[in-house]
Amino acid sequence: MKERPIFEEVFSQLARQSDFWLKLLIGGLLSFIPVVNFFAFGYLYRFSLKVRRSGQLVLPEWRDWPGLFTDGLKFAVVWLTYWLLPLLIASAVSAGLSALGLGALSYLLLSSLLFVSPLLFCSALYRLQMRADFKDLLDVPLIIRITYHHFPRLMVPALAFLGICALGLPLYGCALFSGFLLLIAHTGLSYRAMQMRKAAAA
Repeated sequence: MKERPIFEEVFSQLARQSDFWLKLLIGGLLSFIPVVNFFAFGYLYRFSLKVRRSGQLVLPEWRDWPGLFTDGLKFAVVWLTYWLLPLLIASAVSAGLSALGLGALSYLLLSSLLFVSPLLFCSALYRLQMRADFKDLLDVPLIIRITYHHFPRLMVPALAFLGICALGLPLYGCALFSGFLLLIAHTGLSYRAMQMRKAAAA
């Protein structure tokens, strides 16, 4: 994979794996059911960690279910804090702005957070997996700086994530799982490249 991954190549490399669609289907179906979706979260967490450590887009197997559930809890903390919570806050503020007759500003705020929150989430997940210390999630300014630094290169996967979620909304479980899988693959390679450059310059 190139130092700066190209989204189309990332998707192609994933899709060429013989069991890609089966693993995607399992994750998508698990994502529909509350609590059970922690297994799907754990799978995404392990995939992210594997990409960051090896730089290889090889999907893990669906095994070690207790471990998947535990990893899913870690994923859920980041997901709730840096993806769902910002969207809920933005939705509440947006509703208030609309009530004040500021519909255009309301739309701008909500659409901006819809676009940025997946990237904030990926930056926070990357930060957590560096040391597996949840205290690192409290360094919000650093996570924002990481997101800002990579933002130009991550616009395409972010738009693809939103497109998958919008088009697959009736099948929201499959849409979220597949969207996060692709987003994590691309951002994981980008963050690994950043680490490698820092290590080489040290």
